[in-house]
Amino acid sequence: MFGYFRRHGFRATLERAVLSARRLFSGTRMVLFYLDLQDEGFCAATKLPDHLEVERKASLDGIGAQEWRQISEFWNPDLCRRNFSERFQEGASLWLIRAEGKLAGYGWTMTGRTIVPYYYPLEGNYAHLFDFLVFPEFRGRNINPLLVGHILNELAAEGRSRAYIEVREWNRRQLNSLAKTRFRRLGVARKATLFGRTFVEWSAARAGPGLENAQIPAPDAVA
Repeated sequence: MFGYFRRHGFRATLERAVLSARRLFSGTRMVLFYLDLQDEGFCAATKLPDHLEVERKASLDGIGAQEWRQISEFWNPDLCRRNFSERFQEGASLWLIRAEGKLAGYGWTMTGRTIVPYYYPLEGNYAHLFDFLVFPEFRGRNINPLLVGHILNELAAEGRSRAYIEVREWNRRQLNSLAKTRFRRLGVARKATLFGRTFVEWSAARAGPGLENAQIPAPDAVA
């Protein structure tokens, strides 16, 4: 924690401590969201403001040295390199968003499957959005909703049929950010993997409107 304080200052360290406390008391429940990208009700988001740009990356080699230092040193450089390399090898895409030329945040997508077992099987044309981050100095500027909206437009243009994203129940910042996007709440669930099998427990009222025909397993299903 002291190393984090030296790199990011008192305010960011305090925010991280508060989030850690929420994790302790809220457990591992996740709030899941979905969006049908090819329905008539899907409307493309307005274009990004002129001071923002988004770039999609498929390998570590595509990330500039300065931006990589910013990304990797935010947490743990060695673990970050291993994590990013594994994700690129699995076919995930990294989306970088810049504000006035400076890296402001990023997020990941993967199509047809997920890095770790999901809450139920995903079809080959479904996209998963995960692990979004906005750097502290850029928070409060609507960066994350704009990045998510841009990604959804790109996925829809590629012909992807549905997108999923999930947020830990304690993460109020991310939940508030998703409320500014077109995602719809699917439900709340938690999972655990034991002996190679993933067990999923859903809360009551797990499915939102428009999912009557979706292939979502019963609350006691095993993925």
